[in-house]
Amino acid sequence: MKIVMALWRGQVPLARTAWIYGGVLLIALLSPVILLTAFRSPFIHSPLMIPICIVALLYAAFIAVAIWRSANNYGGWVAWRALAKGSVVVVCMQTAAQLAGS
Repeated sequence: MKIVMALWRGQVPLARTAWIYGGVLLIALLSPVILLTAFRSPFIHSPLMIPICIVALLYAAFIAVAIWRSANNYGGWVAWRALAKGSVVVVCMQTAAQLAGS
C-alpha cells in the first residue's frame, strides 16, 4: 500500500513510474484484452470481460495521474517532464477515442 500512495503523490522517480508501473504493468493488464479483441475471441463477449476492462481502465487512470505528478516533481532535464506529460495526454486521448468508438 505504501508504493500505491507514493505513486499517487508523485514521489516515485519519473523513470520508474513511467516505464515500470506505466509501461510494463499496464501492458500486462491490457494484453489479455488486446489479444482477445485482436483474435475476435468468443471470450470478448463474456461477462468476465467487464471487470477486466474496468480494472484495466482504473489502473490506467491511476497511473496517468501518477506519471503526471511524478513529472511535476522531476528535477532533471525539462524535456523528459514535457514528454512524460505529453504521453499521458496522447494515451488519454487514444483511450477516449477508443471508448467513444466502441
